[in-house]
Amino acid sequence: MSQDADLARAQQRFARRQRLVRWKGWLPWAVGGAVVLLSAITVWLFYFSSALAVDGVRVTGADTVPVATVTQVAEAPLGTPLAKVDLNVIAERVRGIQSVADAQVTRAWPNQLEIVVTERVPVVVVTDGKQFELVDATGKAFKTVPARPDGLPEALVVGERRDVTIKSIVTVSAALPVALRSEVRSISAASPDSITLNLGSGVKVVWGGSDDSARKAEVLSVLMRRQAKVYDVSAPDLPVTKGEKR
Repeated sequence: MSQDADLARAQQRFARRQRLVRWKGWLPWAVGGAVVLLSAITVWLFYFSSALAVDGVRVTGADTVPVATVTQVAEAPLGTPLAKVDLNVIAERVRGIQSVADAQVTRAWPNQLEIVVTERVPVVVVTDGKQFELVDATGKAFKTVPARPDGLPEALVVGERRDVTIKSIVTVSAALPVALRSEVRSISAASPDSITLNLGSGVKVVWGGSDDSARKAEVLSVLMRRQAKVYDVSAPDLPVTKGEKR
């Protein structure tokens, strides 16, 4: 009986080993099949299923630009799987809005697109005497308004090369110390090289061109310690004052 029992146990151990060997042989195939199946399901879910399709747009950063305008211009492909949406194309459309400096588009899973808008900030208002254009720090005129906004220097630009002149004015305005910029009532220019600042006190600053503006601003700060009617820093190494009080 003991020999029969030992034989039975040996047969059982052998059978278990055989099953284990067969299982190890099938295991890579089973794992591979599961991976392929899972990958197929994932691809279908993200790229073909309506479960993760675009059903709305979220806009942030738009203060002066209506959200409805951003949404309309974006033309988000509602119903398209979110993973298949070309974010760069949508961002380029939104950047085409005049008052928008930049736009970034991201996926907000599971069903939304998020558009982050950076609006243009006006640094000067340009006028030809009839209309007022808001201009940002890049020299881009992006919006026309019926009246001069408060808190912005007014630039009267006449003559040819208007775009170049506007960019020169912006460069000059950016170089001014904050305290002095707040005193500038208007900026007049017939060309990029004939810029004049008109202060609220009636004082004029002959600036010339936008070249070497940082140096001109430093010289002007020192020069204005004297009280005068006109300060000429167009040649910063040879500044001149007129109507100086003694």
